[in-house]
Amino acid sequence: MSFVKANWDIDPKIFEKAGVDIHNPNLREIVEERNKNMEKQFNRQLQHKKSNAVWGKSLWAGGEIEFTFNDWKPAERDNTLKAKNLGNKAYKLANEMIDGHLNVVMSGDAGVGKTSLALAMGNLLRSKNKTVLFVSIVALSQLAKDQYDYTDRKERLNMLEEAMKRCDVLILDDLGADGGNTEKVMSSGYTGARKDVQSLLFEVANTRYEGTKNERKNANENGIKLIKPVHQTIITTNNLTDELIRIYGERTISRLISRDPNHRLPFNDMEDMRIKEGI
Repeated sequence: MSFVKANWDIDPKIFEKAGVDIHNPNLREIVEERNKNMEKQFNRQLQHKKSNAVWGKSLWAGGEIEFTFNDWKPAERDNTLKAKNLGNKAYKLANEMIDGHLNVVMSGDAGVGKTSLALAMGNLLRSKNKTVLFVSIVALSQLAKDQYDYTDRKERLNMLEEAMKRCDVLILDDLGADGGNTEKVMSSGYTGARKDVQSLLFEVANTRYEGTKNERKNANENGIKLIKPVHQTIITTNNLTDELIRIYGERTISRLISRDPNHRLPFNDMEDMRIKEGI
């Protein structure tokens, strides 16, 4: 079989240099398979770059923190069995989130490891080329405050809000920390967190639950029912759900906080590792 350039429009020297037999009767199939593999590789690389770009927009209370499931050491905890179960459940949920539609809530006292496991979940999802964004609620509240004095802060907040709405997985760290202590939150006349933060979080929560305008439009045009939440969220908090409702409003919390016990990780009976480590 001879190579006919007119039909392929490819210089046979390209294949010769690559060690490909241009007289192979299966050459067309070989080329098509090669092109498919190259396209898959290109798409993976593109998604990896996109994932890194979204992660780079994360908002931290301090510097960036790195944590993986390999860093979770149950044996170093007083309640080893509880720590092991929490790690296993977080790992299982992270894998479910690769192609899932769920929100995860980690609740408990400060320093017990909620943020660490949330980051481990995020790291696993990023390894699967999911776009993951980390946002500290404390830093978000400060950014919302600064936007009125600094133009660049307002621009940063606007870009962050869009990323929060659209990323595959959003990690909201320390939700409720900007609301005040429990006594204040549960007092009569309490009006919640900053109004601008309340408004922003509702818009984010609603978009993540319902989908963006384009996603809803495309689904409607194609007769597809979106599975909710369309975009997934991982939350760490020191507060009870009733307290979070008073801080941000029921409409927001109902879209963020899962009532499914299978998607909740209570860190009860876990010691504060920061105190234990002398931090």
